[in-house]
Amino acid sequence: MNEIIAERRMLLENKDGERKLITIRIGKPYPVSGSEWACPVALDGLYKDLHDQHGIDSLQSLNLAMRLAQQLLSNLEEDGGHFFFEEGTGPIAVSEIFK
Repeated sequence: MNEIIAERRMLLENKDGERKLITIRIGKPYPVSGSEWACPVALDGLYKDLHDQHGIDSLQSLNLAMRLAQQLLSNLEEDGGHFFFEEGTGPIAVSEIFK
């Protein structure tokens, strides 16, 4: 990811009580062709090499990248995971992260 436009570091506590540091990163959207844009997204500490999200313009690709991150984190939350701010305060719901 060349240029990061948004980032948040958090702790994930899985249902077994294990905690790990994760980093949510959204990159700057870039043009692919005259009618296609892509936006990088990463969930470091959880997934390797998420695919850039493609849309018809920069806004749509950015929105799709945010929605992918939210959905993947929501799945972990539904499986019993809890999220905390990097310093350990919380928990915080995934829906609050993406307000």
